[in-house]
Amino acid sequence: MTLRFHLAPGREKSLLRRHPWVFSGSVARAEGEDDDALVEILAHDGRVLGRGLASPGASLVARVLVFGSEVLVDERLFDTRIAAAAALRARVIPSDTTGFRVVHAEGDGLPGLVVDRYGDLLVVQASTRGMDRLRPLWLPALTRRLAPSAILQHNDLAARRSEGLGLEDEVLLGAVPEGPVAYQEHGLWATADVEGGQKTGAFLDQRENRHRVGELARGRTVLDLYSHAGGFAVHALAHDARRVVSVDSSARALELAVQARRLNGLPSSPEDLVRSDVPTDLRRRVAARERWDVVVLDPPPFARRRADLDAAARAYKDVNLLAMRLLAPGGVLFTCTCSAAVDADLFQKIVFGASLDARVPMRLVERRGAGPDHPVSLDCPEGEYLRGLLCVREADRAPEGLL
Repeated sequence: MTLRFHLAPGREKSLLRRHPWVFSGSVARAEGEDDDALVEILAHDGRVLGRGLASPGASLVARVLVFGSEVLVDERLFDTRIAAAAALRARVIPSDTTGFRVVHAEGDGLPGLVVDRYGDLLVVQASTRGMDRLRPLWLPALTRRLAPSAILQHNDLAARRSEGLGLEDEVLLGAVPEGPVAYQEHGLWATADVEGGQKTGAFLDQRENRHRVGELARGRTVLDLYSHAGGFAVHALAHDARRVVSVDSSARALELAVQARRLNGLPSSPEDLVRSDVPTDLRRRVAARERWDVVVLDPPPFARRRADLDAAARAYKDVNLLAMRLLAPGGVLFTCTCSAAVDADLFQKIVFGASLDARVPMRLVERRGAGPDHPVSLDCPEGEYLRGLLCVREADRAPEGLL
């Protein structure tokens, strides 16, 4: 018998508004065997509201794939949605970019599935048990619609661990190249550490922000904090920044940053690649009264759960306050958060508080986020997790090209 979740009275409202998440507190009772990838979700009066992917042991117990009772969850459904996702990228990704997200979970109607492209290689994350079990439905569609030479499924994810899924990576098609994989964004080379790196190997969500910061870096000094694989530095140097210093606590990240500079024929002086804890490095630079024209602040998520929110807010405020004190008059700060629990309003308040306490007057000139290859379903706004603010330290004249 198919697994069914019967919702408590009144708990069907979000699904009627097409929000795809069902939480355990909404389920009055479950019936049937938990031996399938799918669950049928019913209102308290027996109406079928939709079918989705079951995660019975989690607080988010189901993610809806189809609403109502008419549409089947089959290979045709996956083929249609993956084809639509590919068509969207064909419209929004420039021809000189070969690294981008092809499938963005709820944003493409496929919750629990993320697919990133690095040239001819696809890296897949199936973060729920249901999506993992439905591999026979989505893998043929990926192969047919995207024609990759190889597909790697990256499985070392906290979400998979919580659902008791395997954590070893799997090669689903072809042969995955050894070592970092080179790809292009806006005509510049970058590398993805697909075997040991974070996410699927690179931070593709910051691609458009790297390009924007590069445009603003011409002739200026740039301090790139939490530099990861050095993407912001590459774009700044390629746009003729006067000097770019990258700071990260990871030796592996700095190795990739050196490779990225060299791939693009850009300078990679040892003194411009600093291995350090970023808050410690910031305090040292503030004490030395350094001044920078552009500061990039791209930290890891400080709040992975709502319980971490207060501590995360303090951490974000601290690093932003220090970064602002390094800005020359008219200097540009690009600061961001990828903590889903920190919404846009809270993040702006944190940055405002940092400006107030630093006694550094700032103007917000652009709100930024992930690129168009990370679409957000209006039915599920929680899919928008990356929030960026482009701010300018007040001066008589704003930097050229910004205002």
